[in-house]
Amino acid sequence: MAQEEPVARCHCGRATIRLARKPDYVVHCNCSLCTASGFQGIYYSSDELIIEGKFDSYVREDLPPGETFLRLLRCQTCGTPTHWEPLTPPPHERMGVNARLVGPALLDGVEVRAIDGRSW
Repeated sequence: MAQEEPVARCHCGRATIRLARKPDYVVHCNCSLCTASGFQGIYYSSDELIIEGKFDSYVREDLPPGETFLRLLRCQTCGTPTHWEPLTPPPHERMGVNARLVGPALLDGVEVRAIDGRSW
């Protein structure tokens, strides 16, 4: 059986994120942003990702000043949430990729962690 390519693709296929490896775990967060966007996170450093496509982004405005630390990126064509990155300059120690955009075989056997982001 051929191994599934470790790549995340948006709905239209114009935005792709090549992953260096199978993720260590998947985060299901219930914060308002993850709930509204359907984002489920798998995490990598920026040097483990090859990101291609055109993106727009969103930075939360519902947090107190100084507490925003990331931007959620979306495919500029279809609007699918693809990944998030810190607001600091790269390289990034940790970035989140939307696990919903990878094939199910890549996530087979990967631990799922429920995070209560609504309580933060």
